[in-house]
Amino acid sequence: MKTSTAVLVAAVSVAAVGVAQLVQRDRQHKQASDATLSRIQIEWLARASQDEQEAARWAPEGVEPEQYQRMLSGNRMLCQLSLRWRLGVVTRRQLNLYADQLMMNATCRDYWKQFHSYREAEAQGKKRDETFNQAIGDAYTRAMKLAA
Repeated sequence: MKTSTAVLVAAVSVAAVGVAQLVQRDRQHKQASDATLSRIQIEWLARASQDEQEAARWAPEGVEPEQYQRMLSGNRMLCQLSLRWRLGVVTRRQLNLYADQLMMNATCRDYWKQFHSYREAEAQGKKRDETFNQAIGDAYTRAMKLAA
């Protein structure tokens, strides 16, 4: 192999490693940001689900604060599962299993019934979030059939 070819191959290899490191660093930064934002949301959901005045300030029209508090509790559980899914620590099989478990609880079903359309609109174009919502929606449907 010519020296110039060897130098070119080495340079391309170094560049490829550099690009891979940048991609990995970017992914880790996004995951850290996602985890931080999710933690803030989950903490607020925990607080609002325990504080009737906070729930009253944010409850949608026609939803009593006490009922909204229960829905926020269900949302908190879904957010925790969603974060685990987005970080890749839950497999698709586990997602379905956990979704079924959550939807056995009326609190989660009530939340999903009221707010699923918002979550679906928010997830549009984000394949991982769409997959999560599909799993939750399917679990909701199965749970409603069992409850009937």
